[in-house]
Amino acid sequence: MQAGHRKSDSLIYKSRFNCRNRVSIFYVFLIMIFVQINSAKSQQPSTCITCHQEEIDEDHTKLVGEYLNDVHAKRGVGCEGCHGGDPTAEEAEDAMDEGAGYTGTPARHQIPAMCGRCHADPNYMRGFNPNIPTDQYSKYLISGHGKRLTKNQDPKVAVCTSCHGTHGILAPNDPSSSVYSLNIPHTCAKCHSDSNYMAGRNIPTDQFEHYSHSVHGEALLNRDDRAAPNCAGCHGSHEARRPEPSGVANTCAQCHNYNRELFVASPHNAAFEKHNYSECEVCHGNHAITKTSDDMLISDSAGVCQKCHDAGSKGLITAAAMKASIDSLKMMISTANGVVELARNFGMSSEEPEYQLHQAHNKLVQARALIHTFSSEKVAPATSEGIQLAIEAKSQGEELMNQYNFRRRGFIVSVMVILLLSVLLTVKIRSL
Repeated sequence: MQAGHRKSDSLIYKSRFNCRNRVSIFYVFLIMIFVQINSAKSQQPSTCITCHQEEIDEDHTKLVGEYLNDVHAKRGVGCEGCHGGDPTAEEAEDAMDEGAGYTGTPARHQIPAMCGRCHADPNYMRGFNPNIPTDQYSKYLISGHGKRLTKNQDPKVAVCTSCHGTHGILAPNDPSSSVYSLNIPHTCAKCHSDSNYMAGRNIPTDQFEHYSHSVHGEALLNRDDRAAPNCAGCHGSHEARRPEPSGVANTCAQCHNYNRELFVASPHNAAFEKHNYSECEVCHGNHAITKTSDDMLISDSAGVCQKCHDAGSKGLITAAAMKASIDSLKMMISTANGVVELARNFGMSSEEPEYQLHQAHNKLVQARALIHTFSSEKVAPATSEGIQLAIEAKSQGEELMNQYNFRRRGFIVSVMVILLLSVLLTVKIRSL
């Protein structure tokens, strides 16, 4: 009886299992059909594309080719997304019927609002990527470009398509995109370096030329260092504007925060606020920022402090003291490095003095940063520690050279003893 019950239960279980499998397969089959139907619908050719690609002039054909690689096309946003109309209509009149929402080519001043219909809608953009920002349009309206567009009705001011392009828009992380970090300076320069285009506006047109030779431009444009700031890094992108004097330091502090903190605690901070000076820009410039040097403190030609402080003034005396302190450290590091390098070249193990030299160089970097305190009393401790480290490295290097010389003398003596023994042994052998 028990065996019969087990057999019956097994048959019931197999029957239920098979039934469930059939139901699952049926559901999978229905899902596949549904996906294929939707896929077929999504792949239904747009008459906008077929018409402009095959039946109109070469320029329109080129636009279609660009659009097919566009970031919008890859995400299913068709021509009607910007131009309106009915992309399923067979006849051109029906496809471009105003009753179907056709708007055609938007006027230049309409473009930001048109792009904002989607890009400023969080619910719509979440369907593509929940991390895509949706505040670009609101930022644009308060930017230098946006204000000139809305208030001055400037027909040449930059709109969305000026930077991103029109039918060939690529993702910002695409190296071919006009707004890829390495390409942004060239994109901005299309307008801002064109003196004819910028005529009538109180804006210089030499920014790109200065930037390309600056320490930032050299890093970005020549070494492809994406960490270096481009135009958007300092001015902003959609909210781009000319920074106020009070905002320049905050912009620089994005990367150089330690130097900014030192400056804020310095006596110069109050003076700069009183005269409304741009903190970093007064000494370092803006687009033409060059690599800093110790001669910026005081020198015959490149001294920055001399621009404001007269000879014999407290400020210039402080600058001279800071430079002398740093020069002393540099000289000691150079001397020690020569001794350590000599020992290394003779095959001596120089890890310890090299480490001391590395620490001394760190103190040099620290001292250069402390210049922003504009206090020789705060620079001096760092340089003193660095000098002491360099002296230790030099002493260790000299000890290594003493060991080398001792070994060399020992080697020479050993060779002479061996030669003498060889001669004596030869004489003894001949006598025997």
